[in-house]
Amino acid sequence: MCASELVQSSFEDERVALTARMQFCDDSCARYALFDALVSLEDRALMARAPDVTLRKIAEVRFLVGILREAVRPSPVMSLRSLMRTCRPGGARRHAAVNAMREA
Repeated sequence: MCASELVQSSFEDERVALTARMQFCDDSCARYALFDALVSLEDRALMARAPDVTLRKIAEVRFLVGILREAVRPSPVMSLRSLMRTCRPGGARRHAAVNAMREA
């Protein structure tokens, strides 16, 4: 195995490890840390003159993590059907349930 293959292999291994971490990043701090780690990996790969294939793979993962780091989990919202039920006559009892859902 030549030196360039070793360099490619080490960067590929680290990229795979970071990609595996991406599945478990629930909080924003972890997502930002993962993005920073990928930026660092990309910089080191550029400095080591890693093959273009490796650089592209790292850049793709960094791009996706960059999008995901800004993602937020949706909060539960009442459906339009539920809102319409509360507006009907006799929906006063349901209105209390709607308020309880909003506060939860």
